[in-house]
Amino acid sequence: MEWHIMNVGGVSSLGSNLGCLEESQYIPSDECKDVLLEIMQQLKDEDPRLRNVRRQIFYNHLVEKDLCVMIKFLRDDPEIFGLVVRILANLTLPVESLIESTGYSMAEASQTGMSWQQGVESSLHHYRTVFTDKSVLLSLLEEIHTLVEESEGYPLPEESCEVINQILLLLRNLLHFPSSSEDNSCREHEMFLRILFECDFTERFIKLLQLIQREYWTVTAVQLVTLIFKGHTGEMFLQNVTDIESVTFIMEQSEDSDRECLMCGYQHSDKDFQCINYLEESISKNLRLRNGSSQDSRSCSPNGSSLEVSSQEQEKLHKYLEVFAVQFLTKAFCNTVHVLRNILTSQYKAMIDEVYILWLLAFFLKYARHQRVEFHYIRGIFSTDMFAFLVYKTVVNSEELVVAQRNKQDTTHHLRRIHLTVGAMREMLQGLKLYCEDQSLDKANIAYLENLQKDLASSVDLPQMFLLLIRNFQMHTHSLRFLQDVIITNHLLLLLVDVWRSQSISKTEFHMLNHIKQFATTEVMQKYGRLLENFEYNNAVVNNCIFTMMHHVAGDCEKPNALLQVQILRTFLEILDSNAPLTQEKTDLIEFILQKFMVEAENNPFSCALQLFGEMPVKSKHGKIEEEEDEVADDAEDEEEDENAEEMKKEKDILLMLYTELMGQPGALTAISTKLGEFGIKKTEQQISEDLKEFDWLVDERNTEGSEVSKTRSVESDMEQSNSSSSFADDLEDLDDSEIVTYCITKLKEMKCEDHLKWLQQQFCDVAYAKCAMSMSSLDKNETEGFVAGLHVIQNKSVPLILYNEEQEQLMHNPYFITLLQFLGLHMPEDVGLVFPRIPHFWTIQNLVEKASQFGDLTIDQLKFDPVKLKEGREMTEIMLPFKLEKKEDITFEKMKKIPDTVWMTMIQQYNKNSGKDGKQGMQVGNEFQSQACP
Repeated sequence: MEWHIMNVGGVSSLGSNLGCLEESQYIPSDECKDVLLEIMQQLKDEDPRLRNVRRQIFYNHLVEKDLCVMIKFLRDDPEIFGLVVRILANLTLPVESLIESTGYSMAEASQTGMSWQQGVESSLHHYRTVFTDKSVLLSLLEEIHTLVEESEGYPLPEESCEVINQILLLLRNLLHFPSSSEDNSCREHEMFLRILFECDFTERFIKLLQLIQREYWTVTAVQLVTLIFKGHTGEMFLQNVTDIESVTFIMEQSEDSDRECLMCGYQHSDKDFQCINYLEESISKNLRLRNGSSQDSRSCSPNGSSLEVSSQEQEKLHKYLEVFAVQFLTKAFCNTVHVLRNILTSQYKAMIDEVYILWLLAFFLKYARHQRVEFHYIRGIFSTDMFAFLVYKTVVNSEELVVAQRNKQDTTHHLRRIHLTVGAMREMLQGLKLYCEDQSLDKANIAYLENLQKDLASSVDLPQMFLLLIRNFQMHTHSLRFLQDVIITNHLLLLLVDVWRSQSISKTEFHMLNHIKQFATTEVMQKYGRLLENFEYNNAVVNNCIFTMMHHVAGDCEKPNALLQVQILRTFLEILDSNAPLTQEKTDLIEFILQKFMVEAENNPFSCALQLFGEMPVKSKHGKIEEEEDEVADDAEDEEEDENAEEMKKEKDILLMLYTELMGQPGALTAISTKLGEFGIKKTEQQISEDLKEFDWLVDERNTEGSEVSKTRSVESDMEQSNSSSSFADDLEDLDDSEIVTYCITKLKEMKCEDHLKWLQQQFCDVAYAKCAMSMSSLDKNETEGFVAGLHVIQNKSVPLILYNEEQEQLMHNPYFITLLQFLGLHMPEDVGLVFPRIPHFWTIQNLVEKASQFGDLTIDQLKFDPVKLKEGREMTEIMLPFKLEKKEDITFEKMKKIPDTVWMTMIQQYNKNSGKDGKQGMQVGNEFQSQACP
């Protein structure tokens, strides 16, 4: 065999030894199997810089002359058939996957210019044309049907499972090719899909997803589903549209394609992403078809036949897609989603990117709601576990985004995942609301939904998740469409929570006002105000969500000052001047805030002057939502320079006023830094000192005698910090390590931080219950474990202390709180390279209960289980996991090293150095902790 390759023409010689076609039958040679194995090996071993083997196969027409012919005629030889399918699946791998396998990204590949890329792309387009031969596709699908039928309900052999998976991989690759109007590939894609459905693809595919061994090919199947609907998602929602208002509404949805941002990742590796626009790509085309304005497209296949894709054929394809969607929804959707969720929360999570499950949820739940699919078909999706998974992924992805930003890594994938998660959660909540209002449900489904609502109403993480997303929104990183989706989904959840409260559904009391007060900050209202700037272009739902929250902040929370911001006041004036139709509530709110500002301006002009200066985003000249653009015109750059100069002038004015007001006071630089932070200006004390010197407001000691006073004042803050650190060190110096935890708790109580200590105590209790719940059946559980804690425990990960609101983040500036966490044994963010402190994964239930007891007495309500009964039944040790994780995959240490006494002073000095820095550290936002009072 090697002699053929080396001396007689390589791949072409191999092809000549496969066999021949005689009288409509393919006769394999005696060496056929060995030749196929050699081709497979050559593909694996080919030089990734040249890809000569697959290029030679293409130039010698081996696929159409031999391999496809063997697919049609050699199904009775499973060994040869399986090898041919594997070779074809390899030959049709997308260019992106081949490039990634070399260690290059697509961007790097385009810069270096790989010589083989164009030739391989040509071969891939050619292969898809070859596979429009219906007999080839029919043979592949009939092989799947035969393998399933021959098993007669028993588990399939390993070899059969591999063949089925390889066939699905081949179909996936053929559907992956990017569409291009220049080479009619869009029409080819539609024709390929239509022929695929004509071969009874739907029935056979759904059957695969119902088998017990479906886990074997679920990942490939899901990739295939997402590619089937590529370019057709919008058309799925245009059925039964008879009135122009409905069509207009859907067209408005298509204009918001980036807002939905439902991007589906094609995955041969984790880095291969292809965009599937949600609801939008084909809507205008579909409307043209309905108006009879479609045009036929013609191209030629290899055998010279004309490929006519008429409007009737496209309508036929749409019907196939509708049938497939309904069949998938009613027979395979729930099982498929739960298989993916189980994979993503196991040690096998690297098999697939989470974007698939998120896209499936968002797309098919919207379609189910649109088609009024009966609840019992998709009941399994609306589960506590699924909501917990979405909350867990949101928190994890948010933290990973911050880490990526900190490490100056590409954040594109993180942003997509977070937006996808929000889209999926929105559809889950909308579906829940719809089915809870369905009067036709039977008693069993009504009881099921009631239990689900009880679990959701008792969750702390679910409502807090949206606060975290809003607070972490950054205009230079996220899009306004993302913020819009978060605010709308948060509004939807709060409406549901209000219903649960009124019906006393919640197992625990939820204080709505306390929850809303977390939004009543300058920082959060700034995000709402930025979105309100597009009032004229927002739809009514968006504006209603914004005004509702602002109304509660100014009224119920009694925090109207949070709305006294430049962009909000300016937008309110523009709304009044535009004569836009407003409800009485909106008008009252606007007039109240403007009147509040006028009163404040009269009584405290200096404070109002500060309100006029701040680093506020500038609305686009068209007034619409801005997205970051890669290319900026020269005139735009000049305008940006002017805007930057104006912002610098405003910043200088603020600094001058603050310095004039605070000069001479103890900790002046610290106070100035804090005040600047309130207006979006992040500067450290050192930067402030340098700016003051640059503006000649503060000069060094070599200048005039009068400047000595200024210099003295400029270092007062550092002296105060030094004295504070010395006092802190003196407090701890005479204490034993065993006394430090009790001492820190006492000091925090003196600073009126009891609520935060109770919060920390409850975190330990929640993790203990999550560990305990792993050994309980669902019937034995009195409460649902915390969403974030539960999924971290299941995966044997250390559990983060999520700092959802500003007060919790400000705790991380408190030396007593930080010391408390360290001596309790938590993993600190700087120790593990993450954002949040973490409760170690190796702590047992007994460890956690003992830690929680150090804060005070525990109740059964806090623990959610009886530790005495648990200890009687077994030792309170770590519960065995259903699988074993390699230690190298753990993201935290196995144990926390004790801090030596000799290192204390160094640690304290480093803390004071860091605490002087303003701005966000990870996700921490807010003012520096003041040691005199608890935030």
